[in-house]
Amino acid sequence: MSNSASSSPLPVSPNSFTTEREFREEVIYFIIVDRFFDATSDEEERRGLWDRGETSGLYDKTWTQWGKYWGGNLLGIIEKIPYLQSLGVTAVWLSPLFEQVDDMQYDRTPMHGYWTKDFKRINPRFLPTDDSNSLYHSNTIRKLVDSLHAADIKLILDVVCNHSSPDINGVKGRVFDDGKLLCDYNDDSEGFYHHKPEITDWEDEYQLINHEMCGLATFNENNPAYRRYIKQAICEWLDIGVDALRVDTLKHMPVWFWQEFTADIKSYKPGIFMFGEYGFGKPWDRRTVQYANHSGMSILDFGLCDAIRFAFSGQQEGGFRLVESLLQHDHVYYRANELVTFIDNHDMPRFLSVCSSQRSLEQALILLFCLRGVPCVFYGTEQYLVNNTDGGNDPYNRPMMESWSIDSNCFSLLDSLISIRRQNQALTFGSHRQVYVSEHIYAFMRTYRDCHALCVLNKGPATQVQLDLGGCFGVSDLTCMLTDATFPIVDGRLSIALETGSAYLFSSPGERVTGAVVATFQINGIETQPGQRIVITGDCPELGGWDLSHAYGMEYVNRNTWICEVGFRESVNTAIRFKYAVVDESSSASIREDILPRQLVLPSTGRQKVDSVWQVT
Repeated sequence: MSNSASSSPLPVSPNSFTTEREFREEVIYFIIVDRFFDATSDEEERRGLWDRGETSGLYDKTWTQWGKYWGGNLLGIIEKIPYLQSLGVTAVWLSPLFEQVDDMQYDRTPMHGYWTKDFKRINPRFLPTDDSNSLYHSNTIRKLVDSLHAADIKLILDVVCNHSSPDINGVKGRVFDDGKLLCDYNDDSEGFYHHKPEITDWEDEYQLINHEMCGLATFNENNPAYRRYIKQAICEWLDIGVDALRVDTLKHMPVWFWQEFTADIKSYKPGIFMFGEYGFGKPWDRRTVQYANHSGMSILDFGLCDAIRFAFSGQQEGGFRLVESLLQHDHVYYRANELVTFIDNHDMPRFLSVCSSQRSLEQALILLFCLRGVPCVFYGTEQYLVNNTDGGNDPYNRPMMESWSIDSNCFSLLDSLISIRRQNQALTFGSHRQVYVSEHIYAFMRTYRDCHALCVLNKGPATQVQLDLGGCFGVSDLTCMLTDATFPIVDGRLSIALETGSAYLFSSPGERVTGAVVATFQINGIETQPGQRIVITGDCPELGGWDLSHAYGMEYVNRNTWICEVGFRESVNTAIRFKYAVVDESSSASIREDILPRQLVLPSTGRQKVDSVWQVT
């Protein structure tokens, strides 16, 4: 059994001024590869030009046996890139592409991608037979990456670090290192796995980390050889052009492991954006916040997902108040505006299974795209895709994509929402202010610099509302970006007659910050009070040359978050030093960070991203 993965060090990128990719302005589209599109014709299948795997009986062309492979493949995704481009998505998250155990457990195959056999090879069921499933020799994966990038779409790889495979016909946790046997759960002399029973107490942190989930062989993160193997494997995927990582089962490994993992991965590819699945985490849960703030990556926002679903389904009382209440906890996160937001995914019934109204789905998407965070759309949502067998639970939440209409109402709506969101930075960087909230009506504003957006939703009976805009927009009337309806502003108030199911979105994009280099700075970890503001002071002209009266002012997001973009011209190609300060507007008193100045190396052109936590000695 080989453990050669433990010998060679990870290379370090020489790119000293590369910072993490800005993902707050992206829109993610999540695809279950096997259920998206089969680009293979029946004739090609008859001629044996498509690999259905070494084991027979795992593929179901009729699409009726839900646990089997249905034929979606990487060429299918490539063929549908123009469709994704028409929709306007900017990043595609693919279910895991790793080579899987080629077998069935009861009536289930690993079509989902979470029973990995080899982390350094591609699932051959997603490839043509004339292509290699080696990462560095596969023509298909190269074509996928190049085609996505040519369409200005980023590729997000789904990463599984916690486990490999369950017991299938007496074989469990047998993992290979590019074809060479690395470890075997049933012959684990080198300690690659924990050997514990299944989790019985989901509130017990020890069980979450050390015990098994659903019988899956759980890796022993204390083993350096395992850690080296998994990091080297992911780095090889980064070599072929992966832009971001979605990380599975975050809560089932200790924070120290993720800190090491993210540090090494970002050292190898500094621009990588990462977000993890802390399953069903909420902002009032201490451990959820710990992982969101200290793991080195963002997380999927299950709390907001639940609030939106409950608001429309009525499964919990409160309606839109549930959403507003959830957002009031945003200050506990260091980067609430980088949480990846969604209304459904592959582990829960689709939205239309819990709320059958298509109009409610459309309103939920409007809400999703107008709130903070990085929105993620589950494949087929734009075509109202749903199967309600067994309440739409797994696997029935993963039907085959069958419609590709660019004329469906939902497709057109998403196209508009994506365009509006990318034009108006209030929807990506801005603060949130409730204007009106009840069980059935929700109106809120987003503001960043001179950018403003107002969203108004009514899921209840027809009514009339008056909304105080607080002096924003600065015009005499507003035109809805979704309906083209125009409404006058009288004495700073907007009066709207809201029909049942109505939705309005008003947008004023403002001017963007420009410069040879534009750097986005965000500071967390200090709670400001009314009358206080945060500035950046530094040793360069753009930051005031250490003169606090000329420091660069930041924009309020919530009481724990301030953000700004700085356009650099004079200081490009240099290393600048800076720190943050709190200024009290009423007394002119100030509090500087009690640390040596931070440093940022500026390139000659492009964008930079700086996330900071307030520091005191």
